Amino acid sequence: MGALRQGRRTEKIFEIIYVGGKRMRRYKKQISRIVTIAMLFAFLVGNSNMVHAMDTTQIRYASKYITVKGNKMHLALYGKLDASGEKFADEGKTTLVMLPALGVPSPHIYFKPLAESLDESFNVVIVEPFGYGLSDGALTDRTVDNINSEVNVALDTMGIEQCVLLVHSISGVYGLNFVQNYPEKVKGFIAVDNTVYDEELAEAMEMEKKYMLQGIDEFQKIKNSFSSLEEFQTALKTDPDKYGAALPQVSGYTYTESDREEYIQAYSLSNNDTIRSEVNGMDQSLLSIKNKKFPSALPVLTMISSENVQNVPAWETAHRNQLDLESGNHQLYIVNGGHYIWYTNLTQVVQLINEWRMENHF
Repeated sequence: MGALRQGRRTEKIFEIIYVGGKRMRRYKKQISRIVTIAMLFAFLVGNSNMVHAMDTTQIRYASKYITVKGNKMHLALYGKLDASGEKFADEGKTTLVMLPALGVPSPHIYFKPLAESLDESFNVVIVEPFGYGLSDGALTDRTVDNINSEVNVALDTMGIEQCVLLVHSISGVYGLNFVQNYPEKVKGFIAVDNTVYDEELAEAMEMEKKYMLQGIDEFQKIKNSFSSLEEFQTALKTDPDKYGAALPQVSGYTYTESDREEYIQAYSLSNNDTIRSEVNGMDQSLLSIKNKKFPSALPVLTMISSENVQNVPAWETAHRNQLDLESGNHQLYIVNGGHYIWYTNLTQVVQLINEWRMENHF
């Protein structure tokens, strides 16, 4: 079975499939203003101490699996590792924990350019939550409390007592709640165009949720038209553009063949029932941060997209409402680019993070 019979039908389906927390028009270079706004709405969108076999491919990177509440969770570690590859060589260095946008096929691959740029400054841990990347799915509902509990167990399993939490998009919702529920775990917070609560945006969540669920259904239909997962992966690798499986385009950065293989594997597993559960709960997740603010004493660096500020005037205001800019501990910057601002503006994002790190002695 395999490929769809008509290319036009393939185009139509992939126009509405969400990948990496956004709706993408697969055969068009430009996204219309309507779709750009829809993308924005979408963004609003363990018990075991057992650490499994580690694949140490280079001195500054390791792929690691841990067991969290009975399921396998994949982590990517960036920074100087010790000889065993099990730990960071300098455990006194601040750990930076990265959490992804809604539905990103491979949090590791999409965060990799940023992680590599920061691995001299931090011990970096990219978390692939359940349903993402190479991690298992989960049968428990994808509520804010469940997701944050799993992140907390992952930190405990890794022996991370405190960290700087870096969030992007929907993980900003989880992150703000994490700070309030596990304050002892977070010494600083970096928000990259994070999801915020706003009445108008909240009203659009039901409509956007419908589109995203439709995209998941269509993805699964296409995947199931192949006789095996391996056949589907072969099709993705042969013609990634056709199926929307091309690697992210990051200015000035070149992914490796190994990255491409991991991305294809992760992409073939994406849009699964665990992500469906998370999408189903996205409106309630958003409500969980209504009227919530970051603690005034917590160092917070917020960077938001200039494109989103331009397209949605409430975007900047809603971010300001989460912060106490008069405290001296919270900073807000508008960075040129779209929602994935490090894709086009990696240098400035890294510079702002490092300046903030040094100011706060992390």
